Amino acid sequence: MEELAHRAEMDAATVYEIIRGRLLPSEEELRALLKAMDVGARAQQRALLLHQEAMAELRTRMRMPTRTPPAADWRVPVPPAGEPDPVLFSTVQEFVAGLEDVRVWAGEPSLRHLEERSARLHQQRQTAYGKVLRRSTISDMLNATSLPQMEKVRHFLQICGVRDIDAWVYTWRRVRTIEKAALRRAA
Repeated sequence: MEELAHRAEMDAATVYEIIRGRLLPSEEELRALLKAMDVGARAQQRALLLHQEAMAELRTRMRMPTRTPPAADWRVPVPPAGEPDPVLFSTVQEFVAGLEDVRVWAGEPSLRHLEERSARLHQQRQTAYGKVLRRSTISDMLNATSLPQMEKVRHFLQICGVRDIDAWVYTWRRVRTIEKAALRRAA
């Protein structure tokens, strides 16, 4: 942690609080941390977009004028779960990549382990999908070129421990609508 703080030229306590999810970094702090961690350009861009969206949401909630930047020492707690956020996805490829992000966030369980979790939930009748999600089905979802069925996605998110499944359902519907519109235009 101290080495990361040193490379980012930041206070170690601040870095610790940011990484623990207790503080929302300023844009400059986020840029410094991303650079210190050698994060790729695409991931940096995505992180900065999410940060800007979060800040805009906070300004809206606090009814702050858009032109007034927050004070340099202003901090806001980050949700503790740290779940992957699908809100910015607009293509099937982004959505499918997001599902893989969920699997990584869940500790990168094997497909066999995910199938076992699915079977346990199915036995308890606590599933979003009426069947056990098989390894092959999960693999197909994570490598899909078209949008997987919503109920399978919901069940996959459930077995990975995602709490905000509604955000994923909303995004699935939006991506599906965009996909359908593109198909109509192409026809």
